[in-house]
Amino acid sequence: MNNLIMTIILAVGWPVLVIGSIYLFIKGRHVYALVKGSLVGKVVRILVYTMMVEMYSLGIVSTGFMYCSPKGVAVVIPVFIIWFVMFVVTIKVLMNAEREARALTGGK
Repeated sequence: MNNLIMTIILAVGWPVLVIGSIYLFIKGRHVYALVKGSLVGKVVRILVYTMMVEMYSLGIVSTGFMYCSPKGVAVVIPVFIIWFVMFVVTIKVLMNAEREARALTGGK
């Protein structure tokens, strides 16, 4: 059963991680381009870089842990759920920041 759950986590997690990080990077660049040079632009840039490093670090460590320990799956499931919730929140924040930046700058 653990092998099936691990396979599902890896089959869902890594594609979501890769596709999501590409989307996060592109969305972050759009927001940054609107407010480049301002404090908001710097915060957006560091948010995106930090999320990328954290996401891939978590993915690598979680994958390794699941392969090395029989209890790895039980530990990774709640971490995976928390990561996914935080990823969705980050995307929403970037979308709101982009909308507000467009309103402030008159950007399209």
